[in-house]
Amino acid sequence: MLKTKFFVRHKSGEVITPIYVRVSNGRAFDLKIATKETCIASHWDGDNGMMKERFFVEQKGKLVEKRDGATRALFVESQVVNERLQDLAKKIDKAFKEAEEVEFNTEWLKSVINPPVVVENTVPDDFVSFCAVFIEQKKHEISKSYITRINCVKVIVEKFLKNNKKKVLKFSEINMKFKVDFEKYCYEVMRYSKNYTFANLRLLRIIAYQAERNGVKLHSQIKLVKSKEEKAIFQILTPAELEAIERHNFEDSDLYNVRDWLLVSVFSGQRISDFMRFNVEMLTKEKLENEQEGYFLNFTQDKTDHVLHLPVHPKILDILNKRGFQFPPKYDEDKYNKLVKTVCKDAGITEVCYGGVEKGKRKVFANYPKHELVTSHIGRRSFASNNYGKIPTPLLMTATGHKSEGMFLRYIGKVDQQQSHALASYFMINN
Repeated sequence: MLKTKFFVRHKSGEVITPIYVRVSNGRAFDLKIATKETCIASHWDGDNGMMKERFFVEQKGKLVEKRDGATRALFVESQVVNERLQDLAKKIDKAFKEAEEVEFNTEWLKSVINPPVVVENTVPDDFVSFCAVFIEQKKHEISKSYITRINCVKVIVEKFLKNNKKKVLKFSEINMKFKVDFEKYCYEVMRYSKNYTFANLRLLRIIAYQAERNGVKLHSQIKLVKSKEEKAIFQILTPAELEAIERHNFEDSDLYNVRDWLLVSVFSGQRISDFMRFNVEMLTKEKLENEQEGYFLNFTQDKTDHVLHLPVHPKILDILNKRGFQFPPKYDEDKYNKLVKTVCKDAGITEVCYGGVEKGKRKVFANYPKHELVTSHIGRRSFASNNYGKIPTPLLMTATGHKSEGMFLRYIGKVDQQQSHALASYFMINN
């Protein structure tokens, strides 16, 4: 009986290691060679012979499952690799059963895993295959997070095809019928939000247009393959609420630390992937135009690879000074998001607001006490919203890293207000 197992030779650590396959048939043969797949050694589940799809962190002596954004990206990556390994195992089994007058050795196994490729001077005309071409052609223009988004859309399309019992999605098939079927799958099967589906269809069109530049023919309805975007619902912390949080006496050390991190995020305007990396080695002291001195944080934003030279707000300096000029202890995103809700609750941020709370893998929108709606991102939005109209927008954009004013205004939900003000100015000038 044919047995196929996958394994790695490095059992732990962060080293990238090849994934090997072992194919045996009793005493007849026992073959081992490397596959095309690789993984980080610590992400391999030796008991199951697959990549881990669950990741844990120790908190107070207990193992708690991680659910932050980076871990979700790891889960998607593991799931994709595991599916390819399972497909490879089926491919090997099929080749073994269909083989006639074949010597089963490593050369046979290599030919199954890496069949001879007929090189053609063409690019793939199906969406899933072209994603790798898109990433290769754009690798010097796009960020790591953008590549993750492409791979996520690719996985969603693969699952959509599997659900609809199709093998490929040709670019020439991306039309209104596809749009209707894809939306139905996203809403009814996956229960994705309208905005997530909107973003995925938008990225799908971007990839399709790049394929067109490579000579691939698109359907004439490609421009119509778009979904309706809902106005984003989000909360910010008002200046009064921030003052209440700052003045509250937290006896618990974790809550005290997270309160300070929340204030750091509010007065720097950065994502948790950036502000939780802050350390004093990033600081420089420089002379300003008025002969005074100021501190600056120098770092590269994790999501965008945008290099920032960020002035340090006096509130952040106060936090550093009271801590011996050190930032608070670090927290992972899961623990921070849990503790920051308690921080706001204890500070009296309990007004009932409409918003979305994650329950399982989906957001459920309803009325909740405001502290339940607080996550790590509220600091960045509060910074942008509270300072809009007080600090010139181009200077705010320097801090947040937004590339255009339109993007910044959509981020804080001020597009309609800006248009209303422009119309009011027109009335004043022309009357």
